[in-house]
Amino acid sequence: MNSCVFLLVLVAGVVSTKTFYPEISITGESGLRLGLVDEDGISHVIFTIRSKDGERKYVVEAKNDDDIWEYVDLDSNSQTGELVEYKTSVRFHDEWVDSKWNKVVLIPRGLMVPRKSKRSYTVFRDDFNSFNRGSYHVDVTAWGGGNGEFQVYTPEHNNLHAENGYLYMKPTLTTDHPSFDNNKLYHGRMDLNELYHTCTNGANYGCSKTSNGHEILPPIMSGKVTSHACVKYGRVNVRARIPKGDWLWPAIWLLSCNKHYGSWPRSGEIDIMESRGNLRAVEHGSDHGVSYVASTLHWGPDASHNAYYLTHKGKHAPSGRDWHDWHTYSLEWTDHHIITYVDDQEIMHITTPAQGFWNWAHFQGHNIWGNSHNAPFDHSFHLILNVAVGGGFFSDSAQYNTAKPWHKGSSHPMRDFWEHRGDWLPTWHGDDVAMLIDYVEMIQY
Repeated sequence: MNSCVFLLVLVAGVVSTKTFYPEISITGESGLRLGLVDEDGISHVIFTIRSKDGERKYVVEAKNDDDIWEYVDLDSNSQTGELVEYKTSVRFHDEWVDSKWNKVVLIPRGLMVPRKSKRSYTVFRDDFNSFNRGSYHVDVTAWGGGNGEFQVYTPEHNNLHAENGYLYMKPTLTTDHPSFDNNKLYHGRMDLNELYHTCTNGANYGCSKTSNGHEILPPIMSGKVTSHACVKYGRVNVRARIPKGDWLWPAIWLLSCNKHYGSWPRSGEIDIMESRGNLRAVEHGSDHGVSYVASTLHWGPDASHNAYYLTHKGKHAPSGRDWHDWHTYSLEWTDHHIITYVDDQEIMHITTPAQGFWNWAHFQGHNIWGNSHNAPFDHSFHLILNVAVGGGFFSDSAQYNTAKPWHKGSSHPMRDFWEHRGDWLPTWHGDDVAMLIDYVEMIQY
């Protein structure tokens, strides 16, 4: 008897926490299409939409021939780029499952990547109505990220929190933290295990740093998270507002979940979006500041043989504008191609080389990826979001809106950066320096 009661409670708990992911888009000139891929157990679907015209409810009592619970409202007067709120109520195994309110920017249905079959499913989605730290690995380290960056990643609320339905990843001054002041930057110690009772990467004294006046402690605190969820082939969507301010380096990217082929870059890296927060960063006649976003694949047998130069492309914002606004950054990944987008406009399109990545780059010696033609991009990756500051991503040869305060080869780049804060700090304005994330979505094909 008790075991039966327990089973009923368990089933009810599973149903109540079930999440469904509808597709909402423009159809025709101004019609609204709502669709939900069928699952065993669904018997009714109700879509509720809030838009500029008020709240509307759509009841669907049967799925169509394509196994989609679909409603098309040709009189909705919806517009491409319009932000609407939605929620679903789904009758699932004879119980109603109600979602929270979510937001979506409407785009034409033809620009959406179709769910190809029931085998296509959402692995992970987060709308950041709260910050569920259990869904992520939160970085706590001052190791510098492999590029000599100037931030320490912390779990501090000021650097990483959810508010008003957005995840905030915001760089702050280390001297604003109660444990530090300007003197401690020059003659102090930063022990992350003492501060946070954890440290996630001890490379380059990443868990404990001591300054002696020659080089200082990391002058910036920031945030970085990695999803526990992984995906192999599929679609990744991240709606974000990237930061604006000198020497900020936001990134939306993926790494191997288990270092399948070994250490970086043997197991590959997929950069959906990277940018520089500077208002101006002109090199070779092209501005690569906040008006430019770029995508890159990193791959090779070792760090000195990284063929990223074959798989890199960027996109400029329309004339007179920049990317410091809300945009959706996406990855479309199959065994035949890797494509990145901003608002469904293509940034980078890499077709899997017929001869395989190893032979395409003319690497010598033993092929560490074997006979897999699309290795190292043939296994599970997880999603990473972060805002770095400074480091090797900023070239000495570019012309910036403010003079670059450190140079390659300096023995104290963080000190150089900090002592010129009078130049760059005036470009940091409130939450403009934060990367805001509206939602992340990982769809498995």
